[in-house]
Amino acid sequence: RLPPQPTARRSEGRPLPKEGAAAMGGKKADKKGKAKITDEEEAEVFKQVREVQDRLEELNFQADQIKMNIRRCDMEGQRSNLTLKELEPLTDDTKMYRQVGKMFLLQPKPDLANHLRGTAALKNVESKQLQTALQKLGEQAASEANSLKELIGEDKMKQTFPNLQK
Repeated sequence: RLPPQPTARRSEGRPLPKEGAAAMGGKKADKKGKAKITDEEEAEVFKQVREVQDRLEELNFQADQIKMNIRRCDMEGQRSNLTLKELEPLTDDTKMYRQVGKMFLLQPKPDLANHLRGTAALKNVESKQLQTALQKLGEQAASEANSLKELIGEDKMKQTFPNLQK
């Protein structure tokens, strides 16, 4: 599962608050006297964080789509296998029909069995390809999460995502 997305707090067009030396265009100083980033730098970092967040949301959406497609492929493959098992006890001269769109075509049992085996194999291969694509999306999401960690810092990342796994 991909990490949850941070919420934007300063994105609705509101100006960033100015305090102390930052109001004069200087740098903020923290408790230890070290210089912090200016408002312009903070706005740029926020913009970059927002872009990374948008990419993570897009990756989450794509991952959900792929998961649905994997589930659909698995169901269709299982349906083909179960139908094939139901056909085994029937004799070869039994009249069988295969659905093609909205109509049914009369087909011999061996042809129908071959079609079902082919469908099951095709869906199995398609499912494996989708799982590989899902794994690549997971790697991309991990990369984006690392870039987000670099942008906002590890401490802020832990505060924002307390349940994030490494």
